[in-house]
Amino acid sequence: MKIITIRDKRLKALVENPGLTAVKGLDPFETRRIIEMLAAIRVMNHPLDLLAFPKWKAHELKPGQPGKWALTVTGNYRLTFRVDIARQEVTVLDYEDYH
Repeated sequence: MKIITIRDKRLKALVENPGLTAVKGLDPFETRRIIEMLAAIRVMNHPLDLLAFPKWKAHELKPGQPGKWALTVTGNYRLTFRVDIARQEVTVLDYEDYH
């Protein structure tokens, strides 16, 4: 899927420069995991494809947020995004503290 809009500047750096291995504000574990997640998002056809990675705990946020999905990066942080399946687009990609 094509990633259209990105809220977090650290994610934007990783999306725009796929060869990056370090980003200010992210530790190496977070960076590596986010790079893997971004790669999976780019090749998925449907968000349910992300269920193939159990450690990421992919789930749709409910109620009131249909089409918005979350992946667990660390205990407190999630990669969140909206999916338009018909257009094959990911929007509002963000890195959020859930606690």
